[in-house]
Amino acid sequence: MPKIDQRQLNRMAILFATLSDPARLRILNSLRGGPRSVGEIHRTCRLKQANTSKHLRVLREAGLVTPQRAGTTVHYAISEPLIFGLCDLACGGQRQNGHS
Repeated sequence: MPKIDQRQLNRMAILFATLSDPARLRILNSLRGGPRSVGEIHRTCRLKQANTSKHLRVLREAGLVTPQRAGTTVHYAISEPLIFGLCDLACGGQRQNGHS
């Protein structure tokens, strides 16, 4: 098994810290179907506008979403689709262990 270097460990810590917030997980899940505007994310995830923007910034800084400007509207899209595999793996493990 290859050894994981410190840079990779730091990246993983940032990733897991980013994924530790249920609101950010809801945002990522809302983007499974494709890009959405900030307003759509705000309404779909039932977050306040300011909280939505804050969580999107954290997700962007972690490299998980990318903003795409279309006129005055900003749409966010998943920039790392493999994140869904990680989320599905974690959720599948929770179901197998009897957690909902």
